[in-house]
Amino acid sequence: MEITAGTLHLRPWRAEDAGVVGAALRDPEIRRWATASPEIPDEQAWLADRIEGWADGSSASFAVADSTTGGVLGHIRVRTRGDGVGEVGYWVLPAARGRGVAGHALGAVARWSFACLGLSRLDLRHAVANPASCAVARRNGFALARLLAQPSPTGEDELVEMHLHTLVPPA
Repeated sequence: MEITAGTLHLRPWRAEDAGVVGAALRDPEIRRWATASPEIPDEQAWLADRIEGWADGSSASFAVADSTTGGVLGHIRVRTRGDGVGEVGYWVLPAARGRGVAGHALGAVARWSFACLGLSRLDLRHAVANPASCAVARRNGFALARLLAQPSPTGEDELVEMHLHTLVPPA
């Protein structure tokens, strides 16, 4: 599955993307907001997980690329739960930040999720301390549903405050 949305081209991750994935997984901002482990994940294992998600139907994970150059700008993934609800997460590489990549990719993937996956709701969680993700969610019509407290991904005995945003398909 590939999606072309204006200046972006969303495509499944490939083994040859290991270099860009490795750089992303070492980026301090991506590690701060988008990884669930204090350890830097292995890029090959990360890619294998994304490819497996397509194979077993548990998730749809896209490399977000520039539609002209093909250069990877970021990542977006929809995990499905089997109950008509999906959860979306994303990250953007440093050189592409501030250009609307996350918002544009989120809008395209949300429309695709409702039309092609038949989802009835899409959730998006982000740390309260990450106002950029909050703005991306709101610009794409995700309503703030509630405040959550989750264990810290660092394994420490602290809770991280999270926003849960939700989006339902247009009537």
